[in-house]
Amino acid sequence: MPKRKMSKKKKSRRWPKGKILVGACLVALIFVAYGAWQYSIQLPPTIGGETSNPPPTGSAPNFSLTDINGTRFSLNQFKGNVIAIHFMAIGCSGQFNLINDNQLKQLKTVCNDHCSNRPVSVMTVAVSTCSNNDLGLIRKNYGITWYFGNDYDDGKMEVIESYISYSIEDGTIILIDKTFNVDKVYTEATTAVTLSSRINQLLGV
Repeated sequence: MPKRKMSKKKKSRRWPKGKILVGACLVALIFVAYGAWQYSIQLPPTIGGETSNPPPTGSAPNFSLTDINGTRFSLNQFKGNVIAIHFMAIGCSGQFNLINDNQLKQLKTVCNDHCSNRPVSVMTVAVSTCSNNDLGLIRKNYGITWYFGNDYDDGKMEVIESYISYSIEDGTIILIDKTFNVDKVYTEATTAVTLSSRINQLLGV
């Protein structure tokens, strides 16, 4: 009588469903954590904020800054002009908050209308702690023809600190009159029409 061959079924080695789920969750958590870390290091730094101290009176604080093209300038050299100072935080790879998209476009219009034919000066004080901040690309994309410097290029925020009493925030525009006094502080998105109207009043036209 022929012997029957007993076929042994190979048992497939399967991971328990619980372990698979835990592993998948861990992988997903690692990706989320890495993405959050990457995003956080690229965010613009926080600048300014509200203060309980009343804004100072008298002359606007003077400062010196280096434009991204290497030209050194100071606020004092524009005495007698109406001056608009724009404060802007910039993160790694050129990230910045939406308010600055508006402010740069409005300042471009204002400068086109006033900077070449009237005693009006515009400057943007950027704050970026990253070396890959793409300031040159921002200047090109927005057609910035005015002074554009990084307050953190020496590892300090001296300009921001000197204007903190005016409750400046990211995107703030400050108008300084011809006698070198702070006239208006715009902490929210504004328009070229609003800025030009006040500038013309300060110019007496």
